[in-house]
Amino acid sequence: MKKVLFLFCLCFALFQVSCSDGDSDPPEEEQEVEVGTLEVVTIYEGGESVSDILISTIPETEEIITNDLGKAIFDNIEIGTYQIIVAPSFLDESIMVSAEVNDSQTTMVEVVVGPTPVSMDPLDIDVLLSATYESLKGNFLFDATGYSHYWGDIGMETIFLNQNSLGIYGGLDGYDFSPVNSVITDVWAEHYKIIRLTNLGLDGIYEDDFVTDNNTDPVIAEAEFRFLRALLYFNLVKLYGNPILVTTAKIDFDTPLIYEQGRAPVYEQIVADLKFAQENLVSSSVKNRASNEIATALLGKVYITMAGFPLMDSDKYLLALQELEKVVTNFTLEEDYTQVFNLENEIANSEVIFSVDFDNSGNYGVPWGPKGISINDRFLLSSGFIGEFFNNSEIPSEPVAFPISIEDSRFYQNIATFSYQNGSITDENLLADWRPFKFVKDPIVPSVVNEESFDYPYLRLADIYLLIAEAENAINGPTIKAYDALNLIRRRAFGDLNHDLQPGLSQNEFFNAIIRERKLELCFEGQLKDDLIRMQALEVEISNFNELHPDRVKDFQSHKYIWPIPQEEITLNPNAIQNPGY
Repeated sequence: MKKVLFLFCLCFALFQVSCSDGDSDPPEEEQEVEVGTLEVVTIYEGGESVSDILISTIPETEEIITNDLGKAIFDNIEIGTYQIIVAPSFLDESIMVSAEVNDSQTTMVEVVVGPTPVSMDPLDIDVLLSATYESLKGNFLFDATGYSHYWGDIGMETIFLNQNSLGIYGGLDGYDFSPVNSVITDVWAEHYKIIRLTNLGLDGIYEDDFVTDNNTDPVIAEAEFRFLRALLYFNLVKLYGNPILVTTAKIDFDTPLIYEQGRAPVYEQIVADLKFAQENLVSSSVKNRASNEIATALLGKVYITMAGFPLMDSDKYLLALQELEKVVTNFTLEEDYTQVFNLENEIANSEVIFSVDFDNSGNYGVPWGPKGISINDRFLLSSGFIGEFFNNSEIPSEPVAFPISIEDSRFYQNIATFSYQNGSITDENLLADWRPFKFVKDPIVPSVVNEESFDYPYLRLADIYLLIAEAENAINGPTIKAYDALNLIRRRAFGDLNHDLQPGLSQNEFFNAIIRERKLELCFEGQLKDDLIRMQALEVEISNFNELHPDRVKDFQSHKYIWPIPQEEITLNPNAIQNPGY
Protein backbone atom coordinates (compact mmCIF):
# COMPACT_ATOMS: atom_id res chain seq x y z
CA MET A 1 0.00 0.00 0.00
CA LYS A 2 1.29 3.45 -0.84
CA LYS A 3 2.04 5.86 1.96
CA VAL A 4 0.22 9.18 1.94
CA LEU A 5 2.29 12.34 1.80
CA PHE A 6 0.64 15.63 2.80
CA LEU A 7 1.67 18.55 0.58
CA PHE A 8 0.79 22.21 0.53
CA CYS A 9 -1.01 23.21 -2.66
CA LEU A 10 -2.80 26.23 -4.02
CA CYS A 11 -6.58 25.99 -3.85
CA PHE A 12 -8.83 28.71 -5.05
CA ALA A 13 -12.24 29.37 -6.50
CA LEU A 14 -11.83 30.17 -10.18
CA PHE A 15 -15.42 30.51 -11.05
CA GLN A 16 -18.27 31.81 -8.95
CA VAL A 17 -21.92 32.52 -9.62
CA SER A 18 -24.29 34.54 -7.50
CA CYS A 19 -26.49 32.73 -5.03
CA SER A 20 -29.29 34.12 -2.96
CA ASP A 21 -30.36 32.98 0.46
CA GLY A 22 -34.02 32.86 1.26
CA ASP A 23 -35.46 34.31 4.45
CA SER A 24 -36.32 30.85 5.68
CA ASP A 25 -35.43 27.29 4.88
CA PRO A 26 -37.88 25.44 2.63
CA PRO A 27 -39.54 22.33 3.95
CA GLU A 28 -37.05 19.52 4.34
CA GLU A 29 -38.50 17.49 1.50
CA GLU A 30 -38.02 20.45 -0.89
CA GLN A 31 -34.42 21.22 -0.01
CA GLU A 32 -32.01 20.75 -2.88
CA VAL A 33 -28.54 19.34 -2.29
CA GLU A 34 -25.93 22.10 -2.58
CA VAL A 35 -23.25 21.07 -5.04
CA GLY A 36 -20.11 22.47 -6.60
CA THR A 37 -17.28 21.42 -8.87
CA LEU A 38 -13.77 20.36 -7.97
CA GLU A 39 -11.05 20.61 -10.61
CA VAL A 40 -7.72 18.97 -9.83
CA VAL A 41 -4.73 19.83 -12.04
CA THR A 42 -1.53 17.82 -11.79
CA ILE A 43 1.73 19.42 -12.91
CA TYR A 44 5.47 18.98 -12.71
CA GLU A 45 7.61 21.59 -10.94
CA GLY A 46 8.27 23.28 -14.27
CA GLY A 47 4.54 23.83 -14.82
CA GLU A 48 3.93 21.09 -17.39
CA SER A 49 0.65 19.20 -17.05
CA VAL A 50 0.77 15.50 -16.17
CA SER A 51 -1.79 13.08 -17.58
CA ASP A 52 -2.85 9.57 -16.51
CA ILE A 53 -2.74 10.30 -12.78
CA LEU A 54 -5.36 8.56 -10.63
CA ILE A 55 -7.36 11.01 -8.49
CA SER A 56 -9.81 10.05 -5.75
CA THR A 57 -11.43 11.82 -2.83
CA ILE A 58 -12.40 11.39 0.81
CA PRO A 59 -15.39 11.45 1.32
CA GLU A 60 -15.56 9.10 -1.62
CA THR A 61 -16.98 10.41 -4.90
CA GLU A 62 -15.38 8.66 -7.87
CA GLU A 63 -11.97 7.85 -9.26
CA ILE A 64 -10.85 9.91 -12.25
CA ILE A 65 -7.73 9.73 -14.42
CA THR A 66 -6.29 13.13 -15.37
CA ASN A 67 -6.68 13.94 -19.05
CA ASP A 68 -4.08 15.20 -21.53
CA LEU A 69 -4.20 18.60 -19.83
CA GLY A 70 -3.57 17.09 -16.41
CA LYS A 71 -7.16 17.79 -15.33
CA ALA A 72 -9.59 15.67 -13.33
CA ILE A 73 -13.00 17.32 -12.92
CA PHE A 74 -15.50 16.24 -10.28
CA ASP A 75 -18.81 17.80 -11.33
CA ASN A 76 -21.80 18.35 -9.05
CA ILE A 77 -20.36 16.91 -5.87
CA GLU A 78 -21.80 17.88 -2.51
CA ILE A 79 -20.24 20.90 -0.85
CA GLY A 80 -17.79 20.40 1.99
CA THR A 81 -14.15 19.67 2.74
CA TYR A 82 -12.48 16.93 0.71
CA GLN A 83 -9.19 15.16 1.01
CA ILE A 84 -7.86 14.66 -2.51
CA ILE A 85 -5.63 11.64 -3.07
CA VAL A 86 -3.24 11.95 -6.00
CA ALA A 87 -1.61 8.64 -6.90
CA PRO A 88 1.08 8.95 -9.61
CA SER A 89 2.27 5.55 -10.79
CA PHE A 90 5.86 6.78 -10.77
CA LEU A 91 5.86 7.65 -7.04
CA ASP A 92 6.05 5.28 -4.09
CA GLU A 93 3.84 7.59 -2.08
CA SER A 94 0.47 9.13 -2.84
CA ILE A 95 -0.03 12.84 -2.31
CA MET A 96 -2.95 14.14 -0.24
CA VAL A 97 -4.23 17.71 -0.25
CA SER A 98 -7.35 19.39 1.10
CA ALA A 99 -9.91 21.50 -0.71
CA GLU A 100 -13.17 23.21 0.15
CA VAL A 101 -16.00 22.82 -2.36
CA ASN A 102 -18.59 25.61 -2.17
CA ASP A 103 -22.08 25.86 -3.55
CA SER A 104 -22.24 26.60 -7.31
CA GLN A 105 -18.52 27.28 -7.52
CA THR A 106 -15.55 25.60 -9.13
CA THR A 107 -12.60 25.09 -6.82
CA MET A 108 -9.32 24.49 -8.59
CA VAL A 109 -6.50 22.61 -6.90
CA GLU A 110 -3.05 22.52 -8.46
CA VAL A 111 -0.84 19.66 -7.28
CA VAL A 112 2.88 19.39 -8.03
CA VAL A 113 3.73 15.71 -8.48
CA GLY A 114 7.49 16.00 -8.86
CA PRO A 115 10.37 17.59 -10.74
CA THR A 116 10.18 18.06 -14.48
CA PRO A 117 11.35 14.81 -16.10
CA VAL A 118 13.22 16.74 -18.76
CA SER A 119 15.89 17.65 -16.21
CA MET A 120 17.85 14.60 -17.35
CA ASP A 121 21.52 14.25 -17.95
CA PRO A 122 22.23 14.70 -20.79
CA LEU A 123 19.38 17.04 -21.58
CA ASP A 124 16.89 16.29 -24.36
CA ILE A 125 16.42 19.75 -25.90
CA ASP A 126 13.52 18.63 -28.10
CA VAL A 127 11.49 17.50 -25.12
CA LEU A 128 12.46 20.57 -23.14
CA LEU A 129 11.46 22.98 -25.92
CA SER A 130 8.06 21.32 -26.29
CA ALA A 131 7.56 21.44 -22.53
CA THR A 132 8.45 25.14 -22.42
CA TYR A 133 5.96 26.08 -25.14
CA GLU A 134 3.33 23.97 -23.40
CA SER A 135 3.99 25.82 -20.15
CA LEU A 136 2.90 29.13 -21.73
CA LYS A 137 -0.69 27.89 -21.39
CA GLY A 138 -0.66 28.05 -17.59
CA ASN A 139 -3.39 29.79 -15.61
CA PHE A 140 -0.98 32.54 -14.55
CA LEU A 141 0.42 33.12 -18.00
CA PHE A 142 -1.48 33.33 -21.29
CA ASP A 143 -4.59 31.29 -20.61
CA ALA A 144 -7.96 33.01 -21.05
CA THR A 145 -8.33 32.82 -17.29
CA GLY A 146 -4.84 34.23 -16.89
CA TYR A 147 -3.39 37.41 -18.39
CA SER A 148 -6.69 39.17 -19.06
CA HIS A 149 -7.95 38.35 -15.58
CA TYR A 150 -4.95 39.46 -13.62
CA TRP A 151 -3.55 42.30 -15.71
CA GLY A 152 -4.22 43.09 -19.34
CA ASP A 153 -7.94 43.93 -19.37
CA ILE A 154 -9.02 44.72 -15.81
CA GLY A 155 -8.58 47.89 -13.78
CA MET A 156 -9.41 50.36 -16.55
CA GLU A 157 -12.40 52.02 -18.22
CA THR A 158 -13.19 49.02 -20.39
CA ILE A 159 -14.35 46.17 -18.19
CA PHE A 160 -14.60 45.47 -14.49
CA LEU A 161 -15.31 42.43 -12.39
CA ASN A 162 -18.81 41.34 -11.45
CA GLN A 163 -19.23 41.64 -7.68
CA ASN A 164 -20.85 38.19 -7.72
CA SER A 165 -17.83 36.63 -9.40
CA LEU A 166 -14.71 38.32 -8.06
CA GLY A 167 -12.80 35.13 -7.32
CA ILE A 168 -9.13 35.74 -6.58
CA TYR A 169 -8.91 38.75 -8.91
CA GLY A 170 -11.20 41.24 -7.17
CA GLY A 171 -8.46 43.12 -5.36
CA LEU A 172 -6.41 43.46 -8.52
CA ASP A 173 -9.31 45.07 -10.39
CA GLY A 174 -9.54 47.74 -7.67
CA TYR A 175 -5.73 48.27 -7.40
CA ASP A 176 -5.57 46.71 -3.96
CA PHE A 177 -2.04 45.44 -4.55
CA SER A 178 -0.12 43.68 -1.81
CA PRO A 179 3.22 41.83 -1.76
CA VAL A 180 1.41 38.86 -0.20
CA ASN A 181 -1.42 38.73 -2.75
CA SER A 182 -1.68 35.13 -3.97
CA VAL A 183 -2.04 36.02 -7.66
CA ILE A 184 0.87 38.46 -7.61
CA THR A 185 2.97 35.78 -5.92
CA ASP A 186 1.90 32.95 -8.23
CA VAL A 187 2.35 34.93 -11.46
CA TRP A 188 5.92 35.72 -10.40
CA ALA A 189 6.61 32.10 -9.49
CA GLU A 190 5.12 30.63 -12.67
CA HIS A 191 7.14 32.95 -14.92
CA TYR A 192 10.36 32.05 -13.17
CA LYS A 193 9.57 28.34 -13.36
CA ILE A 194 9.44 28.59 -17.13
CA ILE A 195 12.45 30.90 -17.31
CA ARG A 196 14.32 28.16 -15.46
CA LEU A 197 13.35 25.73 -18.24
CA THR A 198 14.78 28.08 -20.87
CA ASN A 199 17.97 28.53 -18.84
CA LEU A 200 18.22 24.77 -18.37
CA GLY A 201 18.17 24.32 -22.14
CA LEU A 202 20.65 27.12 -22.73
CA ASP A 203 23.05 25.77 -20.10
CA GLY A 204 22.95 22.37 -21.81
CA ILE A 205 23.60 23.88 -25.23
CA TYR A 206 26.47 26.09 -24.05
CA GLU A 207 28.14 23.13 -22.34
CA ASP A 208 27.44 20.78 -25.28
CA ASP A 209 25.68 18.50 -22.80
CA PHE A 210 22.43 17.55 -24.53
CA VAL A 211 20.81 15.08 -26.87
CA THR A 212 18.34 15.59 -29.71
CA ASP A 213 16.31 12.81 -31.29
CA ASN A 214 15.13 15.20 -34.01
CA ASN A 215 18.63 16.31 -35.05
CA THR A 216 17.73 19.83 -33.99
CA ASP A 217 20.39 22.41 -34.82
CA PRO A 218 21.61 23.65 -31.40
CA VAL A 219 21.81 27.21 -32.74
CA ILE A 220 18.11 27.06 -33.68
CA ALA A 221 17.29 25.58 -30.27
CA GLU A 222 19.26 28.34 -28.57
CA ALA A 223 17.36 30.94 -30.60
CA GLU A 224 14.00 29.45 -29.55
CA PHE A 225 14.97 29.25 -25.88
CA ARG A 226 16.16 32.84 -25.98
CA PHE A 227 12.97 34.00 -27.68
CA LEU A 228 10.90 32.31 -24.98
CA ARG A 229 13.04 33.78 -22.22
CA ALA A 230 12.64 37.25 -23.74
CA LEU A 231 8.87 36.79 -23.98
CA LEU A 232 8.64 35.86 -20.30
CA TYR A 233 10.94 38.64 -19.11
CA PHE A 234 8.98 41.15 -21.20
CA ASN A 235 5.91 40.10 -19.24
CA LEU A 236 7.73 40.38 -15.94
CA VAL A 237 9.23 43.82 -16.59
CA LYS A 238 5.82 45.21 -17.50
CA LEU A 239 4.11 43.59 -14.52
CA TYR A 240 6.69 44.14 -11.78
CA GLY A 241 8.88 46.90 -13.18
CA ASN A 242 12.06 45.59 -11.58
CA PRO A 243 12.27 41.82 -11.94
CA ILE A 244 15.37 39.83 -11.05
CA LEU A 245 17.50 38.73 -13.99
CA VAL A 246 18.40 35.04 -13.91
CA THR A 247 20.23 33.65 -16.94
CA THR A 248 21.35 30.24 -15.72
CA ALA A 249 19.72 27.24 -14.09
CA LYS A 250 22.87 26.39 -12.17
CA ILE A 251 22.76 26.60 -8.39
CA ASP A 252 25.97 26.91 -6.40
CA PHE A 253 25.23 26.67 -2.70
CA ASP A 254 28.84 27.39 -1.75
CA THR A 255 29.10 30.68 -3.65
CA PRO A 256 25.56 31.67 -4.56
CA LEU A 257 25.17 34.12 -7.43
CA ILE A 258 24.00 37.68 -6.82
CA TYR A 259 21.47 38.45 -9.53
CA GLU A 260 20.87 41.84 -11.12
CA GLN A 261 17.51 43.49 -10.56
CA GLY A 262 15.87 46.30 -12.48
CA ARG A 263 14.50 47.45 -15.81
CA ALA A 264 17.81 48.31 -17.45
CA PRO A 265 19.52 44.90 -17.21
CA VAL A 266 16.30 43.03 -17.96
CA TYR A 267 15.54 45.05 -21.08
CA GLU A 268 19.17 44.72 -22.19
CA GLN A 269 18.83 40.93 -21.93
CA ILE A 270 15.44 40.92 -23.69
CA VAL A 271 16.85 42.87 -26.64
CA ALA A 272 19.96 40.68 -26.84
CA ASP A 273 17.87 37.50 -26.76
CA LEU A 274 15.46 38.73 -29.44
CA LYS A 275 18.26 39.93 -31.71
CA PHE A 276 19.87 36.50 -31.48
CA ALA A 277 16.53 34.85 -32.21
CA GLN A 278 15.89 37.18 -35.13
CA GLU A 279 19.29 36.50 -36.66
CA ASN A 280 19.16 32.71 -36.29
CA LEU A 281 15.52 31.69 -36.76
CA VAL A 282 14.16 31.04 -40.23
CA SER A 283 10.96 32.41 -41.72
CA SER A 284 7.92 30.31 -41.00
CA SER A 285 4.15 30.46 -41.32
CA VAL A 286 3.70 28.52 -38.08
CA LYS A 287 2.03 30.80 -35.54
CA ASN A 288 2.77 29.01 -32.28
CA ARG A 289 6.51 28.49 -32.59
CA ALA A 290 9.24 31.14 -32.72
CA SER A 291 10.31 32.33 -36.16
CA ASN A 292 12.24 35.23 -37.65
CA GLU A 293 9.01 37.18 -38.19
CA ILE A 294 7.74 36.57 -34.66
CA ALA A 295 11.04 37.57 -33.07
CA THR A 296 11.11 40.73 -35.22
CA ALA A 297 7.55 41.70 -34.27
CA LEU A 298 8.24 41.20 -30.57
CA LEU A 299 11.50 43.16 -30.79
CA GLY A 300 9.62 46.07 -32.37
CA LYS A 301 7.07 45.96 -29.56
CA VAL A 302 9.82 45.84 -26.94
CA TYR A 303 11.50 48.91 -28.47
CA ILE A 304 8.29 50.97 -28.50
CA THR A 305 7.63 49.96 -24.89
CA MET A 306 11.11 51.18 -23.96
CA ALA A 307 10.43 54.45 -25.78
CA GLY A 308 7.35 55.14 -23.66
CA PHE A 309 6.76 55.43 -19.94
CA PRO A 310 8.54 54.74 -17.63
CA LEU A 311 11.91 54.47 -19.42
CA MET A 312 11.09 57.28 -21.87
CA ASP A 313 13.99 56.24 -24.12
CA SER A 314 12.69 58.14 -27.15
CA ASP A 315 15.58 56.98 -29.36
CA LYS A 316 13.89 53.57 -29.39
CA TYR A 317 10.99 54.88 -31.50
CA LEU A 318 13.15 54.78 -34.61
CA LEU A 319 14.39 51.28 -33.81
CA ALA A 320 10.81 50.16 -33.22
CA LEU A 321 9.70 51.59 -36.55
CA GLN A 322 12.52 49.82 -38.39
CA GLU A 323 11.60 46.43 -36.92
CA LEU A 324 7.83 46.81 -37.24
CA GLU A 325 8.01 47.79 -40.90
CA LYS A 326 9.85 44.52 -41.65
CA VAL A 327 6.84 42.58 -40.36
CA VAL A 328 4.00 44.01 -42.42
CA THR A 329 5.20 42.55 -45.72
CA ASN A 330 4.71 38.99 -44.46
CA PHE A 331 1.12 39.20 -43.20
CA THR A 332 -2.26 40.43 -44.40
CA LEU A 333 -5.18 41.90 -42.52
CA GLU A 334 -8.23 39.69 -42.55
CA GLU A 335 -10.89 41.38 -44.70
CA ASP A 336 -13.54 40.83 -42.05
CA TYR A 337 -12.80 41.69 -38.40
CA THR A 338 -14.90 38.75 -37.22
CA GLN A 339 -12.60 36.30 -39.03
CA VAL A 340 -9.68 37.28 -36.80
CA PHE A 341 -11.49 35.63 -33.88
CA ASN A 342 -13.40 32.89 -35.65
CA LEU A 343 -12.51 29.56 -34.06
CA GLU A 344 -12.80 27.90 -37.47
CA ASN A 345 -10.22 30.26 -38.97
CA GLU A 346 -7.35 29.82 -36.52
CA ILE A 347 -5.11 27.83 -38.87
CA ALA A 348 -5.75 29.90 -42.00
CA ASN A 349 -5.74 33.25 -40.20
CA SER A 350 -3.60 35.63 -42.28
CA GLU A 351 -3.32 38.30 -39.60
CA VAL A 352 -2.14 36.52 -36.46
CA ILE A 353 1.65 36.59 -36.14
CA PHE A 354 2.16 34.72 -32.87
CA SER A 355 -0.42 32.85 -30.83
CA VAL A 356 -0.47 30.51 -27.87
CA ASP A 357 -2.55 27.56 -28.96
CA PHE A 358 -5.05 25.98 -26.60
CA ASP A 359 -6.40 22.97 -28.48
CA ASN A 360 -9.11 21.35 -26.36
CA SER A 361 -7.86 23.13 -23.25
CA GLY A 362 -11.23 24.27 -21.96
CA ASN A 363 -10.42 28.00 -22.02
CA TYR A 364 -13.33 28.89 -24.31
CA GLY A 365 -16.42 30.46 -22.77
CA VAL A 366 -14.84 31.18 -19.40
CA PRO A 367 -14.34 34.95 -19.40
CA TRP A 368 -16.01 36.17 -22.58
CA GLY A 369 -19.51 35.94 -23.84
CA PRO A 370 -23.11 37.02 -23.22
CA LYS A 371 -25.13 36.14 -20.17
CA GLY A 372 -26.04 32.49 -20.41
CA ILE A 373 -22.85 31.55 -22.28
CA SER A 374 -20.02 32.97 -20.18
CA ILE A 375 -19.49 30.30 -17.55
CA ASN A 376 -18.91 32.66 -14.65
CA ASP A 377 -20.24 35.98 -15.99
CA ARG A 378 -17.15 37.60 -14.53
CA PHE A 379 -16.61 40.63 -16.74
CA LEU A 380 -18.97 43.61 -16.94
CA LEU A 381 -18.70 46.44 -19.45
CA SER A 382 -18.06 50.01 -18.41
CA SER A 383 -20.53 52.48 -19.88
CA GLY A 384 -17.52 54.60 -20.84
CA PHE A 385 -16.21 51.89 -23.15
CA ILE A 386 -19.64 51.27 -24.68
CA GLY A 387 -19.81 55.00 -25.33
CA GLU A 388 -16.66 54.87 -27.49
CA PHE A 389 -18.64 53.03 -30.17
CA PHE A 390 -21.47 55.57 -30.00
CA ASN A 391 -19.22 58.64 -29.80
CA ASN A 392 -20.54 58.98 -26.24
CA SER A 393 -23.25 61.52 -27.05
CA GLU A 394 -25.16 58.93 -29.05
CA ILE A 395 -25.47 56.19 -26.41
CA PRO A 396 -29.02 54.86 -26.75
CA SER A 397 -31.45 55.63 -23.96
CA GLU A 398 -32.84 52.80 -21.86
CA PRO A 399 -34.74 50.67 -22.48
CA VAL A 400 -32.69 50.24 -25.65
CA ALA A 401 -34.71 49.89 -28.83
CA PHE A 402 -33.59 47.20 -31.26
CA PRO A 403 -32.21 46.78 -33.84
CA ILE A 404 -29.15 48.91 -33.08
CA SER A 405 -27.31 50.37 -36.04
CA ILE A 406 -23.58 50.92 -35.53
CA GLU A 407 -21.26 51.71 -38.42
CA ASP A 408 -18.18 50.29 -36.70
CA SER A 409 -18.35 46.52 -37.30
CA ARG A 410 -16.14 45.87 -34.29
CA PHE A 411 -19.06 46.71 -32.03
CA TYR A 412 -20.88 43.50 -32.93
CA GLN A 413 -17.81 41.34 -32.35
CA ASN A 414 -16.78 42.99 -29.10
CA ILE A 415 -20.07 43.68 -27.34
CA ALA A 416 -22.93 41.22 -26.78
CA THR A 417 -26.20 43.13 -26.58
CA PHE A 418 -28.10 39.89 -26.02
CA SER A 419 -28.29 36.92 -23.68
CA TYR A 420 -28.75 33.23 -24.38
CA GLN A 421 -31.23 31.25 -22.33
CA ASN A 422 -33.09 28.01 -22.90
CA GLY A 423 -32.02 27.66 -26.51
CA SER A 424 -32.97 31.17 -27.63
CA ILE A 425 -31.36 34.60 -27.97
CA THR A 426 -32.93 37.58 -26.24
CA ASP A 427 -32.01 41.23 -26.83
CA GLU A 428 -31.06 42.96 -23.59
CA ASN A 429 -32.48 46.47 -23.35
CA LEU A 430 -30.34 47.53 -20.37
CA LEU A 431 -26.70 48.46 -20.89
CA ALA A 432 -25.80 46.77 -17.60
CA ASP A 433 -26.78 43.44 -19.19
CA TRP A 434 -24.43 43.82 -22.18
CA ARG A 435 -21.22 41.80 -22.01
CA PRO A 436 -17.74 41.50 -23.59
CA PHE A 437 -17.97 39.34 -26.70
CA LYS A 438 -14.88 38.49 -28.72
CA PHE A 439 -13.50 34.97 -28.86
CA VAL A 440 -16.82 33.42 -29.72
CA LYS A 441 -18.56 30.96 -31.96
CA ASP A 442 -22.20 30.71 -32.96
CA PRO A 443 -24.00 31.45 -29.68
CA ILE A 444 -26.87 29.08 -30.40
CA VAL A 445 -24.44 26.15 -30.19
CA PRO A 446 -23.84 25.65 -26.44
CA SER A 447 -20.27 25.49 -25.22
CA VAL A 448 -18.87 22.28 -23.81
CA VAL A 449 -17.38 23.24 -20.47
CA ASN A 450 -13.67 22.42 -20.04
CA GLU A 451 -13.28 21.08 -23.57
CA GLU A 452 -13.50 23.81 -26.21
CA SER A 453 -10.77 26.37 -26.69
CA PHE A 454 -9.48 29.34 -28.63
CA ASP A 455 -5.91 30.36 -29.40
CA TYR A 456 -4.66 33.52 -27.69
CA PRO A 457 -3.38 35.99 -30.37
CA TYR A 458 -0.41 37.56 -28.64
CA LEU A 459 0.75 39.43 -31.76
CA ARG A 460 -1.32 40.32 -34.82
CA LEU A 461 -0.93 42.65 -37.77
CA ALA A 462 -3.51 45.25 -36.70
CA ASP A 463 -1.48 45.78 -33.53
CA ILE A 464 1.67 46.25 -35.63
CA TYR A 465 0.04 48.88 -37.89
CA LEU A 466 -1.13 50.87 -34.88
CA LEU A 467 2.34 50.66 -33.34
CA ILE A 468 3.80 51.95 -36.61
CA ALA A 469 1.39 54.90 -36.46
CA GLU A 470 2.45 55.53 -32.85
CA ALA A 471 6.18 55.40 -33.57
CA GLU A 472 5.93 57.52 -36.73
CA ASN A 473 3.84 60.13 -34.93
CA ALA A 474 6.36 60.28 -32.08
CA ILE A 475 9.26 60.77 -34.50
CA ASN A 476 7.78 62.97 -37.23
CA GLY A 477 4.28 63.91 -36.12
CA PRO A 478 1.10 62.80 -37.94
CA THR A 479 2.64 62.14 -41.34
CA ILE A 480 0.95 60.43 -44.28
CA LYS A 481 2.64 57.20 -43.18
CA ALA A 482 1.07 57.52 -39.71
CA TYR A 483 -2.38 58.28 -41.14
CA ASP A 484 -2.17 55.42 -43.62
CA ALA A 485 -1.26 52.87 -40.92
CA LEU A 486 -4.11 53.94 -38.66
CA ASN A 487 -6.66 54.29 -41.45
CA LEU A 488 -6.01 50.76 -42.69
CA ILE A 489 -7.53 49.58 -39.41
CA ARG A 490 -10.48 51.99 -39.61
CA ARG A 491 -11.27 51.03 -43.20
CA ARG A 492 -11.72 47.40 -42.22
CA ALA A 493 -13.80 48.40 -39.22
CA PHE A 494 -16.17 50.61 -41.20
CA GLY A 495 -15.95 48.93 -44.60
CA ASP A 496 -15.30 52.17 -46.51
CA LEU A 497 -13.00 55.18 -46.86
CA ASN A 498 -15.53 57.62 -45.46
CA HIS A 499 -14.40 57.12 -41.88
CA ASP A 500 -10.70 57.75 -42.43
CA LEU A 501 -9.08 59.97 -39.85
CA GLN A 502 -8.75 63.27 -41.68
CA PRO A 503 -5.47 65.23 -41.96
CA GLY A 504 -4.89 68.34 -39.90
CA LEU A 505 -4.59 66.87 -36.44
CA SER A 506 -1.84 68.00 -34.11
CA GLN A 507 0.68 65.48 -32.86
CA ASN A 508 -1.16 65.22 -29.52
CA GLU A 509 -4.58 64.90 -31.19
CA PHE A 510 -3.28 62.09 -33.38
CA PHE A 511 -1.74 60.46 -30.32
CA ASN A 512 -5.14 60.45 -28.61
CA ALA A 513 -6.72 59.00 -31.76
CA ILE A 514 -4.26 56.10 -31.60
CA ILE A 515 -5.23 55.40 -27.98
CA ARG A 516 -8.91 55.27 -28.91
CA GLU A 517 -8.25 53.06 -31.93
CA ARG A 518 -6.25 50.59 -29.87
CA LYS A 519 -9.06 50.39 -27.32
CA LEU A 520 -11.65 49.56 -29.97
CA GLU A 521 -9.48 47.26 -32.09
CA LEU A 522 -7.59 45.31 -29.41
CA CYS A 523 -10.03 45.25 -26.51
CA PHE A 524 -10.10 42.04 -24.44
CA GLU A 525 -6.80 40.84 -25.92
CA GLY A 526 -4.68 41.62 -22.87
CA GLN A 527 -3.07 44.69 -24.48
CA LEU A 528 -4.83 47.71 -23.04
CA LYS A 529 -3.14 48.25 -19.70
CA ASP A 530 0.32 47.95 -21.26
CA ASP A 531 -0.77 50.49 -23.89
CA LEU A 532 -2.12 53.00 -21.39
CA ILE A 533 0.96 52.76 -19.18
CA ARG A 534 3.33 53.18 -22.10
CA MET A 535 1.29 56.12 -23.41
CA GLN A 536 0.87 57.72 -19.95
CA ALA A 537 -2.90 57.52 -20.18
CA LEU A 538 -3.75 55.02 -17.44
CA GLU A 539 -4.50 57.54 -14.71
CA VAL A 540 -6.92 59.46 -16.94
CA GLU A 541 -8.72 56.22 -17.84
CA ILE A 542 -9.11 55.26 -14.19
CA SER A 543 -10.33 58.76 -13.31
CA ASN A 544 -12.97 58.47 -16.04
CA PHE A 545 -14.05 55.10 -14.69
CA ASN A 546 -14.30 56.37 -11.11
CA GLU A 547 -16.46 59.26 -12.26
CA LEU A 548 -18.83 56.95 -14.14
CA HIS A 549 -18.89 54.23 -11.45
CA PRO A 550 -18.73 55.93 -8.03
CA ASP A 551 -19.79 52.67 -6.37
CA ARG A 552 -16.73 50.85 -7.74
CA VAL A 553 -13.98 53.45 -7.29
CA LYS A 554 -10.48 52.13 -7.97
CA ASP A 555 -7.80 53.03 -5.43
CA PHE A 556 -5.14 53.93 -7.98
CA GLN A 557 -1.95 55.68 -6.90
CA SER A 558 0.93 56.64 -9.15
CA HIS A 559 3.21 53.78 -8.06
CA LYS A 560 0.54 51.16 -8.84
CA TYR A 561 1.23 51.04 -12.55
CA ILE A 562 3.35 48.04 -11.53
CA TRP A 563 2.88 45.33 -8.92
CA PRO A 564 5.00 44.91 -5.81
CA ILE A 565 7.76 42.32 -5.75
CA PRO A 566 6.22 39.31 -3.93
CA GLN A 567 7.05 39.14 -0.25
CA GLU A 568 8.19 35.55 -0.67
CA GLU A 569 10.97 36.75 -2.98
CA ILE A 570 11.97 39.52 -0.57
CA THR A 571 12.11 37.03 2.30
CA LEU A 572 14.11 34.39 0.42
CA ASN A 573 16.43 36.76 -1.43
CA PRO A 574 18.16 39.26 0.88
CA ASN A 575 19.38 41.22 -2.13
CA ALA A 576 15.91 41.77 -3.61
CA ILE A 577 14.62 45.35 -3.42
CA GLN A 578 10.92 46.13 -3.09
CA ASN A 579 9.34 48.53 -5.58
CA PRO A 580 8.83 52.11 -4.33
CA GLY A 581 5.47 52.72 -2.66
CA TYR A 582 5.12 49.16 -1.38
